[in-house]
Amino acid sequence: MSKFAVTNANTGKVEKEFPSVTKDEIPGYIDRAHEAFLSWRETSLTERGRVLRAFGELVDERAEAMADVIGREMGKPKAQGVAEAQKVARTARWFADHAHMYLEPTQLPAAGAERSYVRHDPLGVLLGIMPWNFPYNQIARFVLPNLMVGNAILMKQASICPESSQLFADMLEEAGLPKGVYQNLYLNSSDAEEVLKDFRVKGFSLTGSEGAGASVAGIAAKYLKRSVLELGGNDPFVVLDSADVPALAKQAVQLRLSNAGQVCTSPKRMIVVEDLYDEFVAEAVKAVEATKVSDYDDPDVGMGPMSSEDARDETVERIQQAVADGATLHTGGEKLDRNGWFMSPAVLTDIDPQSDLGCNELFGPAVMIYKAKDADDALRLANDTDYGLMSSVWTDDPEKGAEFAAKINAGMSFVNSHMESSPEFPFGGINRSGYGRENAQWALREFTNEHLIREHAAK
Repeated sequence: MSKFAVTNANTGKVEKEFPSVTKDEIPGYIDRAHEAFLSWRETSLTERGRVLRAFGELVDERAEAMADVIGREMGKPKAQGVAEAQKVARTARWFADHAHMYLEPTQLPAAGAERSYVRHDPLGVLLGIMPWNFPYNQIARFVLPNLMVGNAILMKQASICPESSQLFADMLEEAGLPKGVYQNLYLNSSDAEEVLKDFRVKGFSLTGSEGAGASVAGIAAKYLKRSVLELGGNDPFVVLDSADVPALAKQAVQLRLSNAGQVCTSPKRMIVVEDLYDEFVAEAVKAVEATKVSDYDDPDVGMGPMSSEDARDETVERIQQAVADGATLHTGGEKLDRNGWFMSPAVLTDIDPQSDLGCNELFGPAVMIYKAKDADDALRLANDTDYGLMSSVWTDDPEKGAEFAAKINAGMSFVNSHMESSPEFPFGGINRSGYGRENAQWALREFTNEHLIREHAAK
C-alpha cells in the first residue's frame, strides 16, 4: 500500500498524511470521470482554451507558493520550482492557442468519394501515473493537451507529492474546469489494474521507472488500453571540441546537479575527447566543489536535498559500489551529517561502460565522465546503451554537431544544449526509455480516435 505523506526533504520530518483511496471507492471516481467526459467532449475548443488560459494565469500568480510546496515535498530549490511552475503556465497557454490547428479534421484526397477526412476525437477517461521529480510539469505535459482534446483524467501522482497534486486539481477547478473532468487520486500502486480494467478507461500515460512502466504496460496490454511510457535515460553529453572548456564543464555540472540529478534527461554520461578530457575533469571537480548544498529556500543554494531517504541512500551505495569496482571518485558521494536527505555531489571517472553505473541510470547528483579517443569513439560510447531518451553534442561547429547528433540513437538530440523541453516540440524516447510522445501536436493525438469519415453521394 502506498503511503501518501509530505515528508519534508529538508528536515526528514513527516508534516502531513493523506488517506489512500480504497478499492471500493475506485468505481465512484470512474463514474464521475465518465459522466464529466460525456459533457466535456461536447464543450467547444474555445471554452476549453479559456479554462487553460485562466489556469495559466493562476499558476503565474502563485508560482512562488507552488514552489514552496514542492520544495518541502521533494526538495527542489525554490528558483527551480518557480521556473517549473512558469513552464506549466506557458504550456497551458500554448495548448490553448494551438490545439485547434491539430484537432480540426484532417482532409484527405477524396479517392472515389465526395469527401474523405479524419476526425481527431477524444477517447474518454485516461489514467495518469506521474513521478515526483517534476510534480507540476509532469502532470501538465500529459493533462493539459488531453483536456484540450476533450478527454477526462484520473491522476495518480507520486506518494511523496500529495499536497502539490491536489493543488494542481484545485487550481484547474478554480479556473473553471467542470468537476470530474480532472480528479486527483490517492491511488495505491497495486490498484492500478482496478482502474484500467474498467471499459470506460481508455488508456494511460506513465512517467517513471522501467519496472513501473513494464508492470502497468502489462496490465494495459491485458485490457487492450492505449499507453505512453516515458521512462529512464542514461543520456550522453558528448564534447567534441570547445574554445572554453572551463565554461563548458561548469555548464555541464550545473545541468547534472539540477534537481539533485533527479531528472530523466540529465546528462548522465559525459563523453569527452581525450584532447580536452583532463582539463574538463579538473574543471568539473572545481564546479562541483563550489556548489552549495543547502535547504531548498536558501537564496544561495546550488543543490537541495534528494527527494527521499531511500533515494539518497541508494545513490550513495551505488557510487560506493562503483568505486569498489574500479571507478575513480574525485570528490563527494557521501551522506551529509545533517537533518534531511542531503549528500555531497560526486565526480566519477574510469567507469566501466559495462558496469552498473555504465549501463543503468543513476538518478542522483553524480557527474560521470568518460574519455573518448576521437569523434568516432565518442559516437560508439554514446550509442553503447539500451536507453534512448535525450542526447547532446557540444562543439564550436554547429554543422558538425548536427551531423553527429543525427547518428545518435535517441528520441531527442540537441547541439550545444541539453535538458530542453517545451510545448512546441515533442518529448519522448526509444528502447528502454519508453515509447510515445508528449508535447506539441504529438501530445494532442496520442489519445484520440483517428476517426475516418468518407462521404459518398447518394445513388
